[in-house]
Amino acid sequence: MNRILFRLCAVIVSMAVLTSCLKDDDDEAGSAYSDTAVTYFTLGTLNRYTHTTSSTGSDSIVKTSVTGSDYRMTIDQLNHRIYNVQELPTGTDVKHVICTITTKNSGVVALQSMVSDSLQWYSAADSIDFSVPRTFRVYAGDGSGYRDYEVSLNVSGSKGTTFIWTHVGTVEMPDYLPCLEASADTVIMTRNSGIDIDWKQEQLSDAEGLLPDMSKTVIISWPYAPADDTDYMLMVGTPQQDDEPYMRVWRKIAPHAGGGQWVYMPFDDSNRYPLPRQERLAMAYYAGTVIAVGSDGIVRQSRDQGISWHTNSTYNLPSSLTGEVISMTTDGQGRMWMLTSTGQLWQGASAK
Repeated sequence: MNRILFRLCAVIVSMAVLTSCLKDDDDEAGSAYSDTAVTYFTLGTLNRYTHTTSSTGSDSIVKTSVTGSDYRMTIDQLNHRIYNVQELPTGTDVKHVICTITTKNSGVVALQSMVSDSLQWYSAADSIDFSVPRTFRVYAGDGSGYRDYEVSLNVSGSKGTTFIWTHVGTVEMPDYLPCLEASADTVIMTRNSGIDIDWKQEQLSDAEGLLPDMSKTVIISWPYAPADDTDYMLMVGTPQQDDEPYMRVWRKIAPHAGGGQWVYMPFDDSNRYPLPRQERLAMAYYAGTVIAVGSDGIVRQSRDQGISWHTNSTYNLPSSLTGEVISMTTDGQGRMWMLTSTGQLWQGASAK
Protein backbone atom coordinates (compact mmCIF):
# COMPACT_ATOMS: atom_id res chain seq x y z
CA MET A 1 0.00 0.00 0.00
CA ASN A 2 2.88 2.37 0.81
CA ARG A 3 4.35 1.82 -2.65
CA ILE A 4 1.00 2.60 -4.25
CA LEU A 5 0.61 5.69 -2.10
CA PHE A 6 4.10 6.90 -2.99
CA ARG A 7 3.38 6.56 -6.68
CA LEU A 8 0.04 8.27 -6.31
CA CYS A 9 1.48 11.18 -4.37
CA ALA A 10 4.68 11.57 -6.36
CA VAL A 11 3.10 13.13 -9.40
CA ILE A 12 6.27 13.05 -11.50
CA VAL A 13 5.32 12.21 -14.99
CA SER A 14 4.29 13.24 -18.47
CA MET A 15 4.80 14.37 -21.93
CA ALA A 16 2.73 15.09 -24.86
CA VAL A 17 2.90 15.07 -28.55
CA LEU A 18 2.19 18.00 -30.78
CA THR A 19 -0.53 17.16 -33.25
CA SER A 20 0.57 18.36 -36.61
CA CYS A 21 -0.32 18.29 -40.26
CA LEU A 22 2.11 18.03 -43.11
CA LYS A 23 1.86 20.37 -46.05
CA ASP A 24 1.81 18.94 -49.55
CA ASP A 25 4.73 20.05 -51.71
CA ASP A 26 4.23 21.33 -55.25
CA ASP A 27 6.42 18.89 -57.15
CA GLU A 28 6.88 17.94 -60.75
CA ALA A 29 4.59 15.18 -61.99
CA GLY A 30 6.13 11.80 -62.65
CA SER A 31 8.74 11.99 -59.85
CA ALA A 32 9.08 9.34 -57.13
CA TYR A 33 9.72 10.30 -53.49
CA SER A 34 11.08 8.54 -50.44
CA ASP A 35 8.82 10.27 -47.90
CA THR A 36 5.06 10.23 -47.51
CA ALA A 37 2.32 10.69 -44.92
CA VAL A 38 -1.43 10.99 -44.57
CA THR A 39 -2.28 14.69 -44.93
CA TYR A 40 -6.08 14.52 -45.08
CA PHE A 41 -8.65 12.05 -43.73
CA THR A 42 -12.39 12.65 -43.81
CA LEU A 43 -15.53 10.56 -43.28
CA GLY A 44 -18.36 10.20 -45.75
CA THR A 45 -22.08 9.98 -44.95
CA LEU A 46 -22.74 7.55 -42.09
CA ASN A 47 -25.85 5.67 -41.05
CA ARG A 48 -27.29 6.12 -37.57
CA TYR A 49 -29.76 3.76 -35.94
CA THR A 50 -31.76 4.81 -32.89
CA HIS A 51 -34.29 2.86 -30.86
CA THR A 52 -37.69 4.46 -30.25
CA THR A 53 -40.84 3.44 -28.39
CA SER A 54 -44.25 4.73 -29.49
CA SER A 55 -47.09 5.85 -27.21
CA THR A 56 -48.62 2.39 -27.63
CA GLY A 57 -45.45 0.70 -26.41
CA SER A 58 -44.28 -0.70 -29.75
CA ASP A 59 -40.56 -0.60 -30.49
CA SER A 60 -38.94 0.48 -33.73
CA ILE A 61 -35.52 1.34 -35.15
CA VAL A 62 -35.17 4.68 -36.95
CA LYS A 63 -32.44 5.12 -39.56
CA THR A 64 -31.00 8.59 -40.13
CA SER A 65 -27.87 10.01 -41.76
CA VAL A 66 -24.81 11.60 -40.18
CA THR A 67 -22.60 13.96 -42.19
CA GLY A 68 -19.20 12.48 -41.45
CA SER A 69 -17.26 15.48 -42.75
CA ASP A 70 -18.71 17.54 -39.87
CA TYR A 71 -16.55 15.47 -37.49
CA ARG A 72 -12.97 16.54 -38.17
CA MET A 73 -10.35 13.82 -38.02
CA THR A 74 -7.18 14.78 -36.16
CA ILE A 75 -3.92 13.53 -37.70
CA ASP A 76 -1.24 13.03 -35.05
CA GLN A 77 1.90 12.76 -37.17
CA LEU A 78 4.19 12.08 -34.22
CA ASN A 79 2.21 9.21 -32.70
CA HIS A 80 0.91 8.02 -36.10
CA ARG A 81 -2.70 8.16 -34.95
CA ILE A 82 -5.85 9.48 -36.64
CA TYR A 83 -9.07 10.02 -34.65
CA ASN A 84 -12.07 12.31 -34.13
CA VAL A 85 -12.03 14.50 -31.02
CA GLN A 86 -15.73 15.38 -31.36
CA GLU A 87 -17.56 12.10 -30.81
CA LEU A 88 -19.95 10.73 -33.41
CA PRO A 89 -23.60 10.53 -32.23
CA THR A 90 -24.78 7.51 -30.28
CA GLY A 91 -25.98 4.77 -32.60
CA THR A 92 -23.69 5.69 -35.51
CA ASP A 93 -22.83 2.64 -37.61
CA VAL A 94 -19.02 2.49 -37.70
CA LYS A 95 -18.91 -0.95 -39.30
CA HIS A 96 -19.73 0.42 -42.75
CA VAL A 97 -17.74 3.60 -43.28
CA ILE A 98 -16.62 5.33 -46.47
CA CYS A 99 -13.58 7.56 -45.98
CA THR A 100 -11.37 9.74 -48.18
CA ILE A 101 -7.60 9.77 -47.68
CA THR A 102 -5.02 12.13 -49.19
CA THR A 103 -1.28 11.49 -48.92
CA LYS A 104 1.89 13.49 -49.34
CA ASN A 105 3.80 12.89 -52.58
CA SER A 106 1.04 10.57 -53.85
CA GLY A 107 1.83 7.78 -51.40
CA VAL A 108 -0.14 4.56 -51.91
CA VAL A 109 -2.45 3.42 -49.07
CA ALA A 110 -3.19 -0.13 -47.91
CA LEU A 111 -5.48 -1.40 -45.13
CA GLN A 112 -4.46 -4.16 -42.74
CA SER A 113 -6.87 -7.03 -42.10
CA MET A 114 -8.74 -7.15 -38.79
CA VAL A 115 -7.68 -10.76 -38.18
CA SER A 116 -4.19 -11.04 -39.69
CA ASP A 117 -1.21 -9.03 -40.93
CA SER A 118 -2.33 -9.24 -44.55
CA LEU A 119 -2.94 -6.00 -46.47
CA GLN A 120 -5.32 -4.94 -49.20
CA TRP A 121 -5.21 -1.76 -51.28
CA TYR A 122 -7.42 1.06 -50.01
CA SER A 123 -10.27 2.27 -52.24
CA ALA A 124 -12.38 5.35 -51.53
CA ALA A 125 -15.39 3.39 -52.80
CA ASP A 126 -15.06 0.51 -50.31
CA SER A 127 -16.86 0.39 -46.97
CA ILE A 128 -14.54 -0.15 -43.98
CA ASP A 129 -15.29 -1.67 -40.56
CA PHE A 130 -14.10 0.74 -37.81
CA SER A 131 -15.69 -1.14 -34.90
CA VAL A 132 -12.08 -1.58 -33.73
CA PRO A 133 -9.04 0.63 -34.46
CA ARG A 134 -7.69 -0.09 -37.97
CA THR A 135 -4.15 0.15 -39.30
CA PHE A 136 -3.50 1.96 -42.58
CA ARG A 137 -0.10 1.73 -44.29
CA VAL A 138 1.15 4.49 -46.61
CA TYR A 139 3.92 3.43 -49.01
CA ALA A 140 6.43 5.98 -50.32
CA GLY A 141 6.29 6.72 -54.03
CA ASP A 142 9.71 5.21 -54.71
CA GLY A 143 8.93 2.07 -52.70
CA SER A 144 11.71 2.76 -50.18
CA GLY A 145 9.57 2.62 -47.07
CA TYR A 146 6.19 3.11 -45.46
CA ARG A 147 4.40 4.70 -42.51
CA ASP A 148 1.62 3.05 -40.46
CA TYR A 149 -1.31 4.92 -38.89
CA GLU A 150 -3.83 3.64 -36.34
CA VAL A 151 -7.27 5.06 -37.16
CA SER A 152 -10.06 4.96 -34.57
CA LEU A 153 -13.58 6.40 -34.52
CA ASN A 154 -14.98 7.66 -31.22
CA VAL A 155 -18.74 7.32 -30.74
CA SER A 156 -20.68 9.02 -27.94
CA GLY A 157 -22.22 6.74 -25.35
CA SER A 158 -20.72 3.51 -26.67
CA LYS A 159 -22.60 0.70 -24.96
CA GLY A 160 -21.17 -2.47 -23.46
CA THR A 161 -18.47 -0.99 -21.25
CA THR A 162 -18.82 0.80 -17.92
CA PHE A 163 -16.21 2.23 -15.58
CA ILE A 164 -16.51 1.32 -11.91
CA TRP A 165 -14.83 3.06 -8.96
CA THR A 166 -14.13 0.91 -5.87
CA HIS A 167 -13.18 2.37 -2.48
CA VAL A 168 -10.03 0.49 -1.45
CA GLY A 169 -9.62 2.14 1.93
CA THR A 170 -8.29 5.18 3.76
CA VAL A 171 -4.55 5.76 4.04
CA GLU A 172 -2.44 8.00 6.22
CA MET A 173 -1.42 11.09 4.33
CA PRO A 174 2.32 11.83 4.04
CA ASP A 175 3.83 14.95 5.55
CA TYR A 176 5.04 16.15 2.17
CA LEU A 177 4.01 16.23 -1.46
CA PRO A 178 6.24 16.80 -4.50
CA CYS A 179 6.54 20.34 -5.78
CA LEU A 180 8.08 22.12 -8.74
CA GLU A 181 10.26 25.21 -8.93
CA ALA A 182 10.98 27.36 -11.98
CA SER A 183 13.33 30.04 -13.22
CA ALA A 184 13.28 32.08 -16.42
CA ASP A 185 14.39 29.27 -18.71
CA THR A 186 14.38 26.07 -16.68
CA VAL A 187 12.04 23.81 -14.72
CA ILE A 188 13.57 22.04 -11.73
CA MET A 189 11.76 19.19 -10.00
CA THR A 190 12.44 19.06 -6.25
CA ARG A 191 11.00 17.71 -2.97
CA ASN A 192 10.43 19.65 0.30
CA SER A 193 11.49 16.58 2.29
CA GLY A 194 14.71 15.11 3.64
CA ILE A 195 15.23 12.78 0.68
CA ASP A 196 18.33 13.64 -1.37
CA ILE A 197 17.52 13.21 -5.07
CA ASP A 198 19.54 14.52 -8.00
CA TRP A 199 17.03 16.39 -10.19
CA LYS A 200 17.96 17.69 -13.62
CA GLN A 201 17.22 21.12 -15.06
CA GLU A 202 14.76 21.14 -17.96
CA GLN A 203 15.11 23.54 -20.88
CA LEU A 204 12.15 25.66 -21.94
CA SER A 205 11.24 27.05 -25.35
CA ASP A 206 9.57 30.22 -24.06
CA ALA A 207 9.73 32.77 -21.24
CA GLU A 208 8.93 32.33 -17.57
CA GLY A 209 5.72 34.35 -17.89
CA LEU A 210 4.11 31.48 -19.79
CA LEU A 211 4.86 28.95 -17.08
CA PRO A 212 2.06 27.92 -14.72
CA ASP A 213 2.17 28.35 -10.97
CA MET A 214 4.58 25.48 -10.27
CA SER A 215 2.99 24.76 -6.88
CA LYS A 216 -0.26 24.03 -8.76
CA THR A 217 1.15 21.99 -11.64
CA VAL A 218 0.99 18.31 -12.63
CA ILE A 219 3.37 16.47 -14.96
CA ILE A 220 2.57 13.04 -16.39
CA SER A 221 4.30 10.87 -18.98
CA TRP A 222 3.76 7.78 -21.10
CA PRO A 223 5.80 5.85 -23.72
CA TYR A 224 6.27 7.70 -27.00
CA ALA A 225 5.17 5.18 -29.64
CA PRO A 226 7.34 6.27 -32.63
CA ALA A 227 10.66 5.92 -30.74
CA ASP A 228 12.10 3.40 -28.29
CA ASP A 229 13.33 4.57 -24.87
CA THR A 230 11.45 7.84 -25.24
CA ASP A 231 8.53 9.32 -23.28
CA TYR A 232 5.87 11.87 -24.06
CA MET A 233 5.41 14.40 -21.26
CA LEU A 234 2.54 16.74 -20.47
CA MET A 235 2.75 19.60 -17.95
CA VAL A 236 -0.49 21.37 -17.02
CA GLY A 237 -0.89 23.99 -14.32
CA THR A 238 -2.70 27.05 -13.04
CA PRO A 239 -1.59 30.35 -14.70
CA GLN A 240 0.47 32.75 -12.63
CA GLN A 241 -1.72 35.63 -13.80
CA ASP A 242 -5.03 36.00 -11.92
CA ASP A 243 -6.95 37.10 -15.00
CA GLU A 244 -6.10 34.03 -17.12
CA PRO A 245 -9.22 31.83 -17.48
CA TYR A 246 -7.55 28.66 -18.81
CA MET A 247 -4.81 26.28 -17.67
CA ARG A 248 -1.27 26.50 -19.05
CA VAL A 249 -0.17 23.49 -21.13
CA TRP A 250 3.44 22.52 -21.95
CA ARG A 251 4.63 19.38 -23.74
CA LYS A 252 7.91 17.59 -24.37
CA ILE A 253 9.37 14.54 -26.13
CA ALA A 254 11.89 13.12 -23.67
CA PRO A 255 14.52 10.51 -24.66
CA HIS A 256 15.55 8.40 -21.67
CA ALA A 257 19.17 9.31 -22.37
CA GLY A 258 18.33 12.96 -21.81
CA GLY A 259 17.62 16.00 -23.94
CA GLY A 260 14.43 17.38 -25.37
CA GLN A 261 12.80 20.71 -24.71
CA TRP A 262 9.55 21.82 -23.10
CA VAL A 263 7.28 23.56 -25.62
CA TYR A 264 4.40 25.86 -24.66
CA MET A 265 1.05 25.12 -26.31
CA PRO A 266 -0.58 28.51 -27.11
CA PHE A 267 -4.33 28.95 -27.23
CA ASP A 268 -6.04 28.57 -30.58
CA ASP A 269 -9.22 30.56 -31.19
CA SER A 270 -10.65 27.53 -32.99
CA ASN A 271 -10.33 25.41 -29.85
CA ARG A 272 -13.75 25.40 -28.24
CA TYR A 273 -12.72 23.10 -25.40
CA PRO A 274 -9.73 24.48 -23.46
CA LEU A 275 -9.18 23.32 -19.89
CA PRO A 276 -10.79 25.86 -17.51
CA ARG A 277 -8.65 27.33 -14.76
CA GLN A 278 -8.34 25.04 -11.73
CA GLU A 279 -6.64 25.69 -8.41
CA ARG A 280 -5.89 21.99 -8.05
CA LEU A 281 -5.48 19.36 -10.78
CA ALA A 282 -4.81 15.62 -10.97
CA MET A 283 -4.10 13.78 -14.23
CA ALA A 284 -3.45 10.26 -15.49
CA TYR A 285 -2.83 8.64 -18.87
CA TYR A 286 -5.51 5.98 -19.27
CA ALA A 287 -6.67 3.92 -22.28
CA GLY A 288 -4.72 6.09 -24.72
CA THR A 289 -6.12 9.39 -23.44
CA VAL A 290 -5.44 11.90 -20.66
CA ILE A 291 -7.95 11.99 -17.79
CA ALA A 292 -8.01 15.09 -15.57
CA VAL A 293 -9.94 16.05 -12.45
CA GLY A 294 -9.79 19.63 -11.23
CA SER A 295 -10.88 21.49 -8.14
CA ASP A 296 -14.34 21.86 -9.72
CA GLY A 297 -14.80 18.07 -9.42
CA ILE A 298 -15.50 17.61 -13.14
CA VAL A 299 -13.79 14.77 -15.01
CA ARG A 300 -12.39 15.82 -18.39
CA GLN A 301 -10.71 13.81 -21.12
CA SER A 302 -8.18 14.86 -23.78
CA ARG A 303 -7.64 12.65 -26.83
CA ASP A 304 -5.17 15.05 -28.48
CA GLN A 305 -2.48 15.25 -25.79
CA GLY A 306 -3.74 18.27 -23.89
CA ILE A 307 -5.08 20.55 -26.63
CA SER A 308 -8.83 20.08 -26.14
CA TRP A 309 -10.67 18.83 -23.06
CA HIS A 310 -14.16 17.31 -23.07
CA THR A 311 -16.25 16.39 -20.03
CA ASN A 312 -16.69 12.63 -19.80
CA SER A 313 -19.41 11.12 -17.63
CA THR A 314 -17.90 7.62 -18.00
CA TYR A 315 -15.32 8.44 -15.33
CA ASN A 316 -17.58 10.50 -13.04
CA LEU A 317 -16.35 10.65 -9.45
CA PRO A 318 -18.13 8.32 -6.99
CA SER A 319 -20.85 9.96 -4.90
CA SER A 320 -19.26 8.81 -1.62
CA LEU A 321 -15.91 10.43 -2.40
CA THR A 322 -14.78 12.93 0.25
CA GLY A 323 -12.24 15.72 -0.10
CA GLU A 324 -10.58 16.78 -3.35
CA VAL A 325 -8.75 14.49 -5.76
CA ILE A 326 -5.08 15.29 -5.28
CA SER A 327 -3.39 12.55 -7.29
CA MET A 328 -4.09 9.93 -9.97
CA THR A 329 -2.07 7.21 -11.67
CA THR A 330 -2.52 3.95 -13.59
CA ASP A 331 -0.99 0.48 -13.35
CA GLY A 332 -0.07 -2.29 -15.75
CA GLN A 333 -3.39 -4.08 -15.22
CA GLY A 334 -5.56 -1.40 -16.82
CA ARG A 335 -6.65 0.16 -13.54
CA MET A 336 -6.73 3.82 -12.49
CA TRP A 337 -5.93 4.86 -8.93
CA MET A 338 -7.11 8.03 -7.24
CA LEU A 339 -6.15 9.60 -3.89
CA THR A 340 -8.15 12.34 -2.15
CA SER A 341 -7.16 15.01 0.35
CA THR A 342 -8.93 13.04 3.12
CA GLY A 343 -6.85 9.94 2.42
CA GLN A 344 -9.46 7.99 0.48
CA LEU A 345 -7.89 5.59 -2.01
CA TRP A 346 -10.04 4.58 -5.00
CA GLN A 347 -9.47 2.04 -7.73
CA GLY A 348 -11.21 2.37 -11.10
CA ALA A 349 -11.51 -0.15 -13.92
CA SER A 350 -13.61 -0.85 -16.98
CA ALA A 351 -16.11 -3.68 -16.79
CA LYS A 352 -18.26 -5.32 -19.42
